[in-house]
Amino acid sequence: MPEPVPQRQAAITVYGDRAAAALRQVTSVLDNAGVAPEEIQELLALIQAGAIEGAQGDVLDLAERPPPDATAPAVQGWVAAVEAAAAELAHIADRTMTLARLAVRPAAPTAPPAPSLPTPIDEAPQEQVEQVLAAAERLFAELAGHTDYSREASLETLAVVLTAVAAEDQAGYVAQLEDFAARNRDRLMELYRKYGPGGELARLERSGLVEHPESIVICERLDAAPMWLQGVWDGEIEELTLERFAQLWQFGCHTPRGSRPSRAR
Repeated sequence: MPEPVPQRQAAITVYGDRAAAALRQVTSVLDNAGVAPEEIQELLALIQAGAIEGAQGDVLDLAERPPPDATAPAVQGWVAAVEAAAAELAHIADRTMTLARLAVRPAAPTAPPAPSLPTPIDEAPQEQVEQVLAAAERLFAELAGHTDYSREASLETLAVVLTAVAAEDQAGYVAQLEDFAARNRDRLMELYRKYGPGGELARLERSGLVEHPESIVICERLDAAPMWLQGVWDGEIEELTLERFAQLWQFGCHTPRGSRPSRAR
């Protein structure tokens, strides 16, 4: 007499526990033997899939052994149920192999973190203003050949302009400015040649900022963060001065701009 269904299910559970212990033991043995983890996973999956395939064969044999005295409709239902169970076992075997291969496949590279928003500052430290102005003066003398300007006025203007540089970029801003000047050397020289003191168009469209070294910093910010620069400028410095200078830098030079770095702020 066949065992009741609950008893058979309990026996299956026992085999499941033993199988899990056996898998751990085999994995340990193969690992100690130097077999690569991906090979271990695939070997075990092949054994499991093979066992499922063997079970599928046993299930299909049941189609030839319907219950005794079953009516024709019952036999048809029996065969259909057996075929459905066999098909599901085939899916389980395929899924076993797929999951094993996914488990050892190298993880897809994670997406780079979203860039963080720049951190604004309320006021640039005086030491930073002095350092940036010193760099701007050196560049300005080289590019414009002009040294007659009010350093006090330049310090006041630069203190405002530098609040359009993110807090995290302040420490490296001198290097960033020097890189900008190198990439845009020809364009800056054209700007000063045309509109600077003694320039060919100085009388027609002169902007006072062209006469000062901080103009290099303003050009860099106009390219990197124009809206931010405009925001800190408004209410602090005469608005028209920036507008006129921006027009000269953006539309008054024929020399192309240098390519911008990918992280410019």
